[in-house]
Amino acid sequence: MKATNYSKGSSPRCWKNGKRIKSTNPLRLYGSVRFLSYILIRLLLILTFLLFLYLLIFSKLFSSVFHKRYNKQNEFAINFKNAYIPYVVDLPDNLNPACPASTKLLILIMTRRDSFSNRDGIRKTWLKDAVPGTVTKFIIADSPSKIEITDNKDAAQKMEELKKEKQLLKVEQMQNKDFIFLHGIEDNYANLHFKWLAALQWQQAFCPQTKWIMKTDDDTIVHLPRLDNWIDKKFTKEIEKNKAMYFGWIINGVGPIRDPKHKWYVSENVYKGNSYPPYMQGASYVASSQAITATMPHINKVIGFNMDDVLFTGILADLANVTRADHKEMFRVGNGLNKDEKCEDGIPYVTALYGAGNLEGFQNIYKKLKDVKCP
Repeated sequence: MKATNYSKGSSPRCWKNGKRIKSTNPLRLYGSVRFLSYILIRLLLILTFLLFLYLLIFSKLFSSVFHKRYNKQNEFAINFKNAYIPYVVDLPDNLNPACPASTKLLILIMTRRDSFSNRDGIRKTWLKDAVPGTVTKFIIADSPSKIEITDNKDAAQKMEELKKEKQLLKVEQMQNKDFIFLHGIEDNYANLHFKWLAALQWQQAFCPQTKWIMKTDDDTIVHLPRLDNWIDKKFTKEIEKNKAMYFGWIINGVGPIRDPKHKWYVSENVYKGNSYPPYMQGASYVASSQAITATMPHINKVIGFNMDDVLFTGILADLANVTRADHKEMFRVGNGLNKDEKCEDGIPYVTALYGAGNLEGFQNIYKKLKDVKCP
């Protein structure tokens, strides 16, 4: 048998059939595996970061569309049968809570963004006579996303007006802290029912302890001491039979207007009946807190439309078994007074009028309301 000569430093494992074979350095192999592992780990970390970033952005942009329940305290959604609209409200300041625990009456005032003089008139007249336990909030929606323009100059002017309006609203809120801003709902007549639902959702979230809720428009004048008297002497007794009640001027025998050109047009697709159920005249009415709580679970069962008073105090009230109490002697249509106003225990019944358009108008009508004499 022929002997095989091994070179110095080699071993029999490096030879096969008399030929030297290439050996693998264990240290070099370990280094290669370690380098590949390092690259893979870095890639995995980068992919994880990108995935996290994507999910974060995705949740911010689309969670309000795909999720009907929100974890964040200030996120809500309009949820009528025919409309789902996510929106956001500004959270109340911790140093200035939305409603103290002692809140008795929450007044929610429907107002347009540009109604500066009306809000000023309200604050300088009847709100100055608010009784303890009263909280007032103005409902403010977003400026329209579409603006009718005739030329570029007109467009620039309108944009400047909207910018100024936004700044004035910011200053007004800083001074008074009585706005509920609805971010995601446009301020127009067609969205009145959205605004009112949002106002009620705000009440349920941030002021559930209030015993009474009043709805008014920004041209309304209310004698708050008289209202407080009637709440204690009449409304409180009436809800002993049914906790869920509306109090105001009941409108009967009114049907939908089918003329598409009319401001109050309602199509048959929205409301099929020839007449509406009884509902409250919407310039001013009062609801027990139980009436609002009973109504909210039925919102997604009805088709929403901009006749908000018909919708909430008529259609939804019937679904929720909310009772309506007629007090037209207190909540008037217009700003006229009778020659001989009725009273009880020396207090005039007439409590709310409407039709003011500026500070002078509020001052004159409120003076007239306060000066009513009992026989």
